[in-house]
Amino acid sequence: MSGVWACIYKDMLLSIRQGNGCNGKSIAKPVLLLAIIQVISLKRLCHNRILWNDTCLREEYEGLLRCYGEQNEIPLIVPYYHLASAPFYHLIWQNENRPPIKGHTPSAKYLRENLLYAKLDDELWDLLQDAENREYLKRSIIERYLTEKL
Repeated sequence: MSGVWACIYKDMLLSIRQGNGCNGKSIAKPVLLLAIIQVISLKRLCHNRILWNDTCLREEYEGLLRCYGEQNEIPLIVPYYHLASAPFYHLIWQNENRPPIKGHTPSAKYLRENLLYAKLDDELWDLLQDAENREYLKRSIIERYLTEKL
């Protein structure tokens, strides 16, 4: 995978829209991205199918939230659903049955009944299979979104 793709995806990862949290911008989406990178690194995510109720992903996400000092517990379902506003992250629905309101997070029951999984662009997934690319993108996310949280 060329360095061009790494730069393209770095730019995309660093331009995600963040919601408002109690102390400024929410770190939930960047933390979810780091958790996805980590579970790929641990070989706990071997296919480009990210499940919102995956135990390993949830544990990584919650641990990273604590690590970066997030005082309010932000359920994984929130960034998992809302990261779909990014051009590289896609929710795969059953029968195109999507929730009518994009601004609100659907219930866990709704997702269980209507959502198959999320996936990354195939090119980004391929990039993340390489340790150097993972580290480069991870470092970029931390520097952009989380350095002031340390």
